[in-house]
Amino acid sequence: MINKIIYRPIKEIKQILISRNTITESGNGLIPAAVMIVIKYFKDCNYILFIKRPDVEWDPFSGHMAFPGGKNKKEDKDLLETAYRETLEETGIDLNINGQLLGRLDDCKPNNPMARNIVVTPYISYLDKKVSIIPNYEVDEALWIPISHLKDESNLEILYKSRDGKIIEDYNYRFNDYVIWGMTGRVLHQFLELFSELFD
Repeated sequence: MINKIIYRPIKEIKQILISRNTITESGNGLIPAAVMIVIKYFKDCNYILFIKRPDVEWDPFSGHMAFPGGKNKKEDKDLLETAYRETLEETGIDLNINGQLLGRLDDCKPNNPMARNIVVTPYISYLDKKVSIIPNYEVDEALWIPISHLKDESNLEILYKSRDGKIIEDYNYRFNDYVIWGMTGRVLHQFLELFSELFD
């Protein structure tokens, strides 16, 4: 049973996601992928799970802070299953058993020139059971960051960059020595714009 302290935010997140028109992107040559924003409540605080990818040459997101996730595979029946599978593989968390799906955000495309053909669907789940994180080889670190820290604008720096003749905003969120930026920063920014008022 969900603690009453956190039931209101979880319920309202679902309602907001159901009521909005979600932006989806598709097209020839685009590679579908999915990530999972995992929320948990612990000791009077709500957290989001982030992973740090290892530094490897072949990964366009090498060394980045990210949400668990990856590319869609043929055996995945849909992108939600991709997000569940990747979360289980990368962190050991089985959200089919231990989580509650809240909905999805708008599709997002990386600005990274090495990943321009990827389109990412972000999902949101609430982790309602105590679990241990067991990172695999694709994860250098895994950590829970308080939503209260992320919504504090003193921890956000907005940079303006030129991409394809357009000026884009890059949202850099700082937590200790970690920086959440790029596509993950944009997805996080959308999450906070929609839901930050629901969390203390």
